[in-house]
Amino acid sequence: MKGFRITAFWQALIAAVVAYLIFDNAFPPVLPRTLMIQYMIITIVGILLYFAYDDKKWEEFKAPILSTLRDDNKAPLRWFFLAAVPLLVAYVVYGVVKPSLEAPVELRQVHPAPPASIKVYNKSFNLASLENPVRNDILETLAKDKDAGWSKYRESVAAGRDVYYQNCFYCHGDLLDGKGHYAQGFNPQPINFQDPTIIPQLQEAFLFWRITTGGPGLPVEGAPWNSAMPVWHEMLAEDDVWNVINFIFDYNGQVPRIWDPEVSKVMTGMKDEVLARRKSIMGKELYKFRCEVCHGENGAGDGVAAEFMYPKPRDFSLALFKYKTSPGTELPRDEDLFATIKMGLPGTAMPGWGIKGQALLSDEQIRSLIPVIKGFDITQAWPPEDADEEAFDEDGFYTKTDFRVISDVEPLQGQIAYSEESVEKGRAAFLDSCSECHGDDGRGNIKSGKKLEDDWGYRIWPRDLTKPWTWRATQSLATSEKERDETIRAIYSRLSIGIPGTPMPAHRAVEEGNEDPVSLEDRWHIANFVYSLRNTTVQPQDGPVVTSRKLEADLPVAAEDPRWAEAPAVTLHLAPNIIKEDRLFTPLNDALTVRTLYNDEEIAFLLEVDDRTMSVPGDKYFSELQDENLEMHPDAVAIQFPHEDSYMSAPMVKKPLYRHGDAKNKTTIWYWNAGSIEPKREPIAMLFDGSGPDRKLEPREKDASLSASGVWKEGRWQVVMKRPRYTADGDVLFEEGRFIPVSFANWDGSNGESGSKHTLTTWYWLLLPPEMDVLKVYGIPAGIALLAFLAGLVLVRSQRRRSA
Repeated sequence: MKGFRITAFWQALIAAVVAYLIFDNAFPPVLPRTLMIQYMIITIVGILLYFAYDDKKWEEFKAPILSTLRDDNKAPLRWFFLAAVPLLVAYVVYGVVKPSLEAPVELRQVHPAPPASIKVYNKSFNLASLENPVRNDILETLAKDKDAGWSKYRESVAAGRDVYYQNCFYCHGDLLDGKGHYAQGFNPQPINFQDPTIIPQLQEAFLFWRITTGGPGLPVEGAPWNSAMPVWHEMLAEDDVWNVINFIFDYNGQVPRIWDPEVSKVMTGMKDEVLARRKSIMGKELYKFRCEVCHGENGAGDGVAAEFMYPKPRDFSLALFKYKTSPGTELPRDEDLFATIKMGLPGTAMPGWGIKGQALLSDEQIRSLIPVIKGFDITQAWPPEDADEEAFDEDGFYTKTDFRVISDVEPLQGQIAYSEESVEKGRAAFLDSCSECHGDDGRGNIKSGKKLEDDWGYRIWPRDLTKPWTWRATQSLATSEKERDETIRAIYSRLSIGIPGTPMPAHRAVEEGNEDPVSLEDRWHIANFVYSLRNTTVQPQDGPVVTSRKLEADLPVAAEDPRWAEAPAVTLHLAPNIIKEDRLFTPLNDALTVRTLYNDEEIAFLLEVDDRTMSVPGDKYFSELQDENLEMHPDAVAIQFPHEDSYMSAPMVKKPLYRHGDAKNKTTIWYWNAGSIEPKREPIAMLFDGSGPDRKLEPREKDASLSASGVWKEGRWQVVMKRPRYTADGDVLFEEGRFIPVSFANWDGSNGESGSKHTLTTWYWLLLPPEMDVLKVYGIPAGIALLAFLAGLVLVRSQRRRSA
């Protein structure tokens, strides 16, 4: 290999291939085809300029090309390129001229430059000179009295923690990683405070600006304004914001960007001291730092974050744990507690503290929390049976650590293979044993008429079994037969053991010798059936396009019309309005499925929402099920579009604020609600104009162009909304081939939702696919390929003559 070198031509080719791979893979999400073509053209031009700059390199670069064009012994290779190059050109052109189903490119600065000043709290702040006054006070005190300075620091961090967990963690998460339990409903996703390339690179003045002014405070460079960040100066005091900033940096062991080197040095020293203390933190101290904010000082599930959470944080004092693998009424195994802490509980605020790639706790730290959790028990279930009275303090807490260790595991023998036959048998057994709570179709619509509560007195609802992404301690995203079977075994365990502390009973006899409420065989069949229910629901997708389907006939007006099956279905995550007062913190409906059809004159939408109750005030059955702490309102849905003059199609993407736009960028809202029996109100369909979240919606009382109807059946609303494609009043025009911003909202009336208390989506895209122009789509690439082929022949002929 001595003396081996890559010639100029192959250097250029390798550089072009590497550039393509980088563009295609290193910049998620994947680059659109048009940008890829632009970038590759620029890259290739740059490569050619580089080699053309030096005559020797240029001659070396051209040599293999000229040889292929001129030499007699290269004829097969020459004909190959004469055919391949035009075909490649035709393929590229075809990709450009064919109707695109890719969403328009939305280019936005994640951290745009802040303005020179902002006006909040009835005063102006110069962001160039603004410093954290709370931190400055801490530093001044620290310089005079170290203990007093650290005391002030801890007070600020504790106050910031409380504010964060009562307002921010729903989106930014318990781990501060931007993966809160409502984060999946927002696009763009909430910022990850754990990322060392983000928060430590920002000044506190920048964070103060972004927090106080929220999404609406973004400059033009931050468009499109999809940000769900609330305008916090309307809801938090100034010191609350500074304390939250202090908490974020403290929790992550980071310091902000500070230009004064002396201040930066002091802050770095404090950070190092904080991290040194936490390095070996275990047991009770670890619980206080990571867990107390939700589970409370004494483990009673009454931390500062608990008030607005559903389900509530676990109360450890009763020694009741919902998800375990030990049989019957046995206490959970240590492995069960470890798994819950490490992996978390999907669909709740409980994060996975030890999940690979985002772990904040080591396995050793997680194990150190288990005796702490057992120590909160006031029922004396965990201490050994022979524990003497002196081992308990005056409040009844066991003071030693030799707690009971449970080793028994619920048996899993006799698993029945997943099959259509087993699923059908499981359906019959499910209807007989489970439908009173979960409904005939598994959507959690109670048929027994009973109000369900857990052992702590909180109102709870049966699981919607068609939504595996909400399942707590059961593998939900099974992508292989092995994972499927593991999931089915977990379902079987839940059936056999039940969920302690809830109305979900054990379906295997707790005591030896008693008859099982549900036979072993039927439990396996039910487990297979419950697993199959995921196939009855369209699973949510990230960033989908809602694609309509054209019909030549009249559009359907009823949800039962079989033609809806022709329309592609898209399921979108719903997030509660935690953005602006009045806020909703505990939604029950978390997804909405959309289908849409159109013809030459009209467009229609079918909205499907799994809703356990039909909220029509005055309905006798559902009024008896109503939570007495909440007022029932009519169920409702809405679709929102920008006004035509508020939206400009690609390449310039312009969207209004998705919560009703603003004064310059208005929105049109299609609204339907279910009406009521008492007082007597028919279901209504109405159009509204939105001009900002602070302004009241303006109804179009004389516009009857929207028609809508809804039907509730077996735990699901199906609402059909229809309107002409072309209307007046500045409404968006539903033209083919155009990407139109669309968002959705839902009101669950039995959950007390009305007005601004509701769930919603951010902007997505609606597309009416354009009709394909066959001549354009196939003729242009063929014509250009023919020209490329003829140009190649001319080039070969001229080069061979020159060679001769």
